[in-house]
Amino acid sequence: MESDLPIFGLACPSTKHDQQEFNTTDKKCGCTMKQAPQTLVNAIIINESTNKPFEAGLVNVYNINTKQGTMPDANGNFTIHASPNDVISISFVGFNTIKIKASELPKTIALQEANEMLNEVIITGKKQQQNYLYAGLGLTALLFVYAIAKDDKKSTKKTSV
Repeated sequence: MESDLPIFGLACPSTKHDQQEFNTTDKKCGCTMKQAPQTLVNAIIINESTNKPFEAGLVNVYNINTKQGTMPDANGNFTIHASPNDVISISFVGFNTIKIKASELPKTIALQEANEMLNEVIITGKKQQQNYLYAGLGLTALLFVYAIAKDDKKSTKKTSV
């Protein structure tokens, strides 16, 4: 039994991976799968405590459904392709991660600092392996150089008549 319901999230196999493949009205390959319409979603990411945008390239913006990501510019602005039901993850080290639907994304997103305390710190050490083989080979090479140099000294000695 075949269903007429569209299957969202599956791409036509013969189309290129750009925004054209998300156009549900064009059928280039003849398949009957429909794409969820994607639009450009944009917002500004700011630090909640300072109300200033993050520096360019620090914050990760990631569409969990399409596995595509981006970073904001120097003013904190970012744009990403997303369907209304796609989940957008916004994260930065030391701040709480925000996961929100693309249709509910506000124009300004304030990241809060994570106030987590560490319960314990584990320090691991690594024993440095001493490589006696290389040291032995190096000393052997020095002995050969010394022996050859000493041999050359004997052969170049002048004898007086």
